[in-house]
Amino acid sequence: ITQKVQGLNDRADAFDIGATVNVAGFGLTGYYYTGNGIGQTLQLNSGFDAAKNSRDSDGYYVQGTYTLPGVGTKLGVSWGKSNLDSNGVAAGDTSADTSDQMWTIGAYHPLTKHLNLVAEYSDQKHKVNVPNGDGKAKTFALGAIMFF
Repeated sequence: ITQKVQGLNDRADAFDIGATVNVAGFGLTGYYYTGNGIGQTLQLNSGFDAAKNSRDSDGYYVQGTYTLPGVGTKLGVSWGKSNLDSNGVAAGDTSADTSDQMWTIGAYHPLTKHLNLVAEYSDQKHKVNVPNGDGKAKTFALGAIMFF
């Protein structure tokens, strides 16, 4: 992906690669991305510093699943991390390096071909290299996913 950002002196560029393999009820997914100016979490969010120079970012995601035979319930665990690098004070960037990581365990039960019940527990950590910049959240979610 390359996007010219209006008023900025650089482009936002990204590269990603991933794969999923499913064998005998087991599934494994791996994904990696790297970019320049793409930001973190939301497209172009903090991708450029105040001097309009792009920031580097990268991240990865790994997920393993197992589908219970006969029942169809899928159990899964995943972990991912996303990093956004500061350009440094010497370059005039007042923002700090930032990273977010999260792991999730979940159960996904198909009620019909188009509707799954979902139960997930997630643990998220947000790190910013400044005093009192870190945060964390633990969440439990129940719900449904509809497929079209």
